[in-house]
Amino acid sequence: MKKIQRAPVEVFNIAFLDIISCAFGAVVMLVLLAKNGTEDTERGPSNVSVLIDQVLQAQADVETLKGALSDKLQELKAAQSKTASVTEQKDNLDSSIPRAQQTINQLKDKASSLRNEIRQATAMLNTPNPTDTPDDDVGGIPTDAEYVIFAIDNSGSMSSGSGWNRVITIVNDILKNHPKMKGFQIMSADGSFMFASKAGQWLDDRKTMRDTAMSQMKSFKGGASQPEAGILKAIKLYKNTKGRVSLYVFGDDYQRSNLDQIVGQITQANQGANGQPVIRIHGVGFSRSNGNAQRFSAFMQAVAKRNRGAFIGQYF
Repeated sequence: MKKIQRAPVEVFNIAFLDIISCAFGAVVMLVLLAKNGTEDTERGPSNVSVLIDQVLQAQADVETLKGALSDKLQELKAAQSKTASVTEQKDNLDSSIPRAQQTINQLKDKASSLRNEIRQATAMLNTPNPTDTPDDDVGGIPTDAEYVIFAIDNSGSMSSGSGWNRVITIVNDILKNHPKMKGFQIMSADGSFMFASKAGQWLDDRKTMRDTAMSQMKSFKGGASQPEAGILKAIKLYKNTKGRVSLYVFGDDYQRSNLDQIVGQITQANQGANGQPVIRIHGVGFSRSNGNAQRFSAFMQAVAKRNRGAFIGQYF
């Protein structure tokens, strides 16, 4: 009889392993859950403390921002107030501009009227009358000199435009008003002679020589505004002339700052043996809008006062 073979019995079959695996997994889950619960419990109070600190810090930041906002609002109010004040000032200025402009126009009209009056009066004073006989004193300036020197500023401010013709006219008038004149000479304010070959000599007082000199003066331009140079050179060359000598200095500008020193130098150079000035030094100042006539006037008045001279002013 044939034996029936049974399948071998497996102690650890699939079902048993499944049960064991599930049980082991359950234990692991319990352990993990128990551990997580403990950590949360331990960390809970710490997390709350941190959150409280953060809330307090946020509240402090809010208060700080409120303070800053309040300051900015105050600054804004101050700026608005200042803007209102500036606007009011601007309105006041705008309203005063027409009045100021009207005043300026009135002053301009008055100045223009005065200029016209000065021109008319000057023209009348300097228009020669052929029936007049030259006096020994014209306009406060002695005209008894036998020799006359002109030191004329022929720089651009003096020699440009029609003003130079007026200078020539005044030079000619002065020559005509010296009845005892024997000779004359013309040089620039910086010491250059119009007739270079005649430097240190005299031009004969003849009508032809006067006409030649007046014609030559039309192109005698381009010097510098240095009247002290021309004065000192004239004194050096003509101080020993036998006869009365007068020096006329023409100009509209003077730039040197050491005025007192230069005036003293000129006065000393012009002294004679008796301590008195040898050459009469007169000043003729020309006033113009772009010149420095005030300084020239002060300089020449000081020189004339110390050297028996006089000063007169002209207007271009």
